[in-house]
Amino acid sequence: MKRWSRIGLLLAIKESYLLTKNVLGLWFHPYKTLKLIFTEKDRSQQLLVLGLPAYLLAVGTFVVWLGRRLWATTPEWGRPAKLTAAGVIGLTAALGIYLVFWLMEMVRTERRYGKS
Repeated sequence: MKRWSRIGLLLAIKESYLLTKNVLGLWFHPYKTLKLIFTEKDRSQQLLVLGLPAYLLAVGTFVVWLGRRLWATTPEWGRPAKLTAAGVIGLTAALGIYLVFWLMEMVRTERRYGKS
């Protein structure tokens, strides 16, 4: 059991390091980062990076739900809850559009110039 927990901890550290590296890479040089992720065929990183909008939406929805449960005094949604929900949806949509744009750029460039 101790051996498995050590392996799990090391794997978690490695994956969190790679996720942080890839998220920062998406911010500074998205084309290069996406190309690297897809050429290495690292399925776990593909899932983690391309799933970021879904994870953000899930966490944001949970925060809004939790806030409504903790501070709700009336059944109507207040201004803070509406603004938080709109912010989560807007941020998720912006991140999704950003990722789709750079994925399409990568595919378009590879089709035009061939795989390099």
